[in-house]
Amino acid sequence: MPTYRMVYGDEAQVVRETLKDVEVEREDGWTVFFRGNDAILRVRDEHVQSLELVTQSEEGSSEDTDS
Repeated sequence: MPTYRMVYGDEAQVVRETLKDVEVEREDGWTVFFRGNDAILRVRDEHVQSLELVTQSEEGSSEDTDS
């Protein structure tokens, strides 16, 4: 399963997370992360500042937390 690195938030607070073993769906203005059948994180698209797929070579060097 893929790993994604995302930065999201607004002017007051910015969050950086690395989410391992997840699938991403974008629907109706939301970015939703699933692990199996469970939605583990939902973020409004306007709050997503960046979203990138992490390659295997980058995974070992990540300092972000896994959610």
